[in-house]
Amino acid sequence: MALAPTCTLEQHHLITSAIYATLDDAHLQISKRDKSLPVQQVLCVASLASIIVKRHARSEADRTLQALVLHWAELHRWILYLKGDFVDQESIDLSFRLLAKKSIIDFLGVCDVSFLRHMFDPIVASPGIIATLFSLWRMETQDRRFSLPADPPSHPVFHVQATLDSWMCAFSQRERWDWSEILRPFGGEADALAATALDRLQQDATRIPLNCDLVIWDIHLITTLSVNEVIRIPLLNQHSMTILTNVVTSLVDRYAITNQRSLVAKCISYGYWYIRAYVESTEGLPWVSQIVEAGLLTAMLSTEPWIKHLNGQDSEDWEPLFLILSHIIPKYSLYNSVLKLITKRLAAIDTGDLPGKLDKHGMLFQSWSVFQTVIRSRAALHNLVVSNETHIETCQNAMCDKSGPPGLFKSCAGCLHVHYCSKECQVYDWKNGGHQKYCRDIQARRADGLVSRLAKRDVRFIDRVIAQDLSFFRDRIQGAAMMLNLNPVVIELDYTEIPVQVDIGSIHTVPAIKTCECDVPVAQKWNHMIELAQKSTSRKILVRAFLPGGTSEKVKLQCLPLKRLLGDYVPATDEEPMSEFDETFDLLYSRAGQSFGVVDAAFPTEAIRALREKTGTEGRRL
Repeated sequence: MALAPTCTLEQHHLITSAIYATLDDAHLQISKRDKSLPVQQVLCVASLASIIVKRHARSEADRTLQALVLHWAELHRWILYLKGDFVDQESIDLSFRLLAKKSIIDFLGVCDVSFLRHMFDPIVASPGIIATLFSLWRMETQDRRFSLPADPPSHPVFHVQATLDSWMCAFSQRERWDWSEILRPFGGEADALAATALDRLQQDATRIPLNCDLVIWDIHLITTLSVNEVIRIPLLNQHSMTILTNVVTSLVDRYAITNQRSLVAKCISYGYWYIRAYVESTEGLPWVSQIVEAGLLTAMLSTEPWIKHLNGQDSEDWEPLFLILSHIIPKYSLYNSVLKLITKRLAAIDTGDLPGKLDKHGMLFQSWSVFQTVIRSRAALHNLVVSNETHIETCQNAMCDKSGPPGLFKSCAGCLHVHYCSKECQVYDWKNGGHQKYCRDIQARRADGLVSRLAKRDVRFIDRVIAQDLSFFRDRIQGAAMMLNLNPVVIELDYTEIPVQVDIGSIHTVPAIKTCECDVPVAQKWNHMIELAQKSTSRKILVRAFLPGGTSEKVKLQCLPLKRLLGDYVPATDEEPMSEFDETFDLLYSRAGQSFGVVDAAFPTEAIRALREKTGTEGRRL
């Protein structure tokens, strides 16, 4: 009767009063004492959810909210009691457990910020409420008996992931998120939460029939939870990039078999948003490799028919798609391991002529053109046979600075980044050269899964790309040295951008390395190389190359004799011949890392607070 359009305010008041009277502490104590199934109370909770929805829709929300607030303490106790003593208990009749679970989810589903308004925080943040909803989410995921069908027969119904997503978005405007409550149903283990989120997405993405709303909520919830690095890293380590790529791939293939193209397009767009947001988390390289290997290139080239069904190519919905294709994947082709995966995928793409099917005036074709230009160029360089290629390793000790071929020196067993020509040099640099702090920081970040060691083949291909670019700009470098009488000539190559950004000048015109206190060793080494170059009797070039590494970018520092770069240089006629390792330095560092990813900017308060709790510092972007 309370749901009938003809129900008067007085009738509504009498009915809701009777419901709240049934959900009081007296009835709670009776139920606990008698240990009987509180069927009436479960039905009252479900009825209350239905009444609130109807009354809120009929602009009678103020009075409805006042009644809820007045009785919230008792209702709160009933929710926790039903969840803990019945829903969670295997000994209880399954049909009653399902009924109680559905009633709790339906009621908490109506408790959104639009209804609760200023009371959202006090009610939702009540002890155990957030944990209850996350626990039910986990239960539905792990036990199919508790999972709702894609199209439930009865209404109103609230899918638990929809409510969680709504709450998490509302929390983004608050001072802090209660991560301990979020993690409590998982025993405090972020790995378990990550596994639940990814399992749920895969379940919903393979439902028949497909419920696009579920997939959208799943992806958005994963994206929002990832604002916390404690959860983000386990998600990545459990192959979230591969899973999201597989979901996107399965969706783009549905164009001919679905009449819900707008919703499917939104699912695809949300998938690209997650990938764009976190593919460059930590150092980026493992996750870029995953999306390429999982077939994202083919999926992206197959997305064009969907674009018109979600606001068109000029909307921000598709920005991640274009950016991943034209910028993110191409810049990581600087690494041999990624380039090999890309070229393998391109063979299949060329066979299917997917690029030939693109609109030549569309954004996707433009993004593909940028991608293809970079990849074809680097693939040709990769396949080039170079007989006199030189690779150098330099002793990290500033009091030594010896250089030699790879393998001659020992790498630091801690950071795995720097090399020493002797035990004495290593001990000196540890005690006096500042390596102790850098090394321990890298080890801590590796333990957190934030950095890893670059493969030798990746480093050697980077050397080849740098050498090619120096050769390409040889005339500009020589002109700066001779016409401006510069020594050293400074060349900055920024491979974190597409196209590569190049700056050639002096130590005064090319900006100094931007650092925080964690990057002091890098800046010190650069300044030391400047000092050595200025004291040298021959002209030098100093190369500073920034390498893509997600939130842990890398920097390669080189010092080379200018004459080796000149086109007419013939070593046999050199009046002052030198070894290829003389007055030459080559060092590779991992930078301290950017604090924030892309989506973190949407939750600045929470991102900064989480970082401050972890490091005891304010976040910095280098």
